[in-house]
This record gives sequence, structure tokens and C-alpha cells, in this order.
Amino acid sequence: MKRLIYMILSAMTACILLAGCQIEVQEDKKEETSGYNFYYINEDESDLKKEEYVPQEETADYMIPDLMQKLNNKTLQGGAVNLLPKDVQMNYTIEPSEEGGDHNSVLVIDFNNTYNDMSRAREILVRSGVVKTFIQVPGISAVRFTVGGKELVDTKGQPVGNMTASTFVELSGADKDNYRYDTFTLYFTDKSGSSLVEEKRNVGYRRSIPKERVILEQLAKGPMVKGHYPTIPENTGILSVLTSDNICYVNVDQVFSDYALEVPEHIAVYSVVDSLLASAEADKVKLSVGGDGEGTFGENMPLYNFYEWNDDLITVEESAQ
Repeated sequence: MKRLIYMILSAMTACILLAGCQIEVQEDKKEETSGYNFYYINEDESDLKKEEYVPQEETADYMIPDLMQKLNNKTLQGGAVNLLPKDVQMNYTIEPSEEGGDHNSVLVIDFNNTYNDMSRAREILVRSGVVKTFIQVPGISAVRFTVGGKELVDTKGQPVGNMTASTFVELSGADKDNYRYDTFTLYFTDKSGSSLVEEKRNVGYRRSIPKERVILEQLAKGPMVKGHYPTIPENTGILSVLTSDNICYVNVDQVFSDYALEVPEHIAVYSVVDSLLASAEADKVKLSVGGDGEGTFGENMPLYNFYEWNDDLITVEESAQ
């Protein structure tokens, strides 16, 4: 009898241990995630939501068409809205990026003309959700939109260009209305240091920040395109910026002058002037350094001047033609 009781207890213990192992395995599986998401729009169409996406193959050849199908045809719960309106269709091509390498391809998504029928608010959500969805795909480092074969442009008619996940600020709740997106044209210099070259940059920023300040901060960050070179010191501080009567008054700290880069002084000044005038509502720029608006920058650029747009210094690169 004792032997029988011992066998029964042993069997019960084994079952409990086995069940425990199974629970641990199941919990481990729950913790495992694919790391991928696809995006959709909440019920009141004011924000993006995401759901885990588990691809059968972690390759661009599989994931891109599969995600495109899901963006339009996924059945969503609780009144959520598919990212793309019903009649908006898309195709794609993959191009090598300027950075080169196997993991730096640009996904070019071409939408039909119905894309232009979306409201501005919806279009921003769509743009953000599509980029965040496809930038996850292995090998894709940037996404560019075209509509009917033509470059997508912003409200100022400027091409939006390549976008990455960092292009878009995470917005939520009431904070969402405090942000805006703009595409700025910044002017850096070429290898020779004798010409200005343009670079488009998509930036999300708080509405309370003057766009002129954002332009200068982006210019100080330096170029992101291969073959472009910086024109002003990275740690240049913007003391104040104000636009009045179509004149943009800019006061930068002494770093702008004391740590000037090895580029001609007129290139540094006009990189600031042309970058501001390309995107701000101004016709002229008045520059001050450390509060001094009467001296000179370098030897030949008077700070008391009101500088206007200089088209002669801009070189149109072959890839941009």
C-alpha cells in the first residue's frame, strides 16, 4: 500500500512540474515579439495607433507587399480606421541611397492622384504612419513619396524628399496640436567651398518655436547629404530671432565668429541668409553677432547690411536637375 501511495504522489509531482514547465514556456512565448508594427488611425482620426506585425519572412521582398496589403485591408476593432483611405492605391520601387551599402536603400512609394484629396490633417497622419511602417523593413533607411509619378510637395510647393522615423515627432493627446511639420530648404557648401548647395529637410517642431530659429538650428546641425559640407559652427547659439516688416533680424552668439569654419565668409553669411529667405516670410536678413550689429563678420561682410537672396552662389547639382 505504501508503495502504491508513493507511486501516486510521484506521478502527481511529475504532472505539477510538467505543467509548471509548460506555463513557463507559454509565458516565454508571450514575451517574444516580432519587433515590427503596422499603423492605423484611431476612431476620431486624430492620432496613430499601432498593432504588432509578425511577418512570415523578414525580408523586403516579402514584407513590403504584405504590409501594403494590410494597410488597406486589415480588419480593425473598435471603430479604428485604416491608414489609407479606400481609393488611395500605392506601388513601389527601391533605389540605392546616397550613403550606399546593402542596408541603405530608399523605398519610393508612388500613390495614385486620389492621395491629394485627403485633408491636411489626415495626410500628415498617413505620411507619418506609412513612413514608420516601412522604415522597419530590413535594408530600408528612408522613404520617399511620389503622387502620380511626381514628387510629393508641401504646402509651399517644395518637394518633401526622403523621410525617416526621426522625421516625425511622436504626438499624443492635447500635445498633438502643439506641433507642426515643415519642409525647409537649407544651404550648405560643396567640396570646393565656393558654392551653396541645397538640401531639403523635413522637421517636426513645437508651434511655439519660430520657424526661423528651427531653420538656424538645423543649419548648425550640418548637412545630411553626402558631398555637402557645413557652413557654420555646430555649437552656434541663437540668441534671438525676429521677423518684422519682411526683415528677419538674427542675433547669434560669438561662437559664430570666433569658431568660424574654413569656408569663405560670404559663403557662411549667405548660407544663413538664403536658408532663412527660402522658408521664412522675409525679404531681407539683418545679422548681429553677440549683439553687435555694426561691425563685420570676417573682413568683408558688414553686419550693418540688410542681406537679400543671393542666387548666384547656388549650384544646382546634377541629381537635382
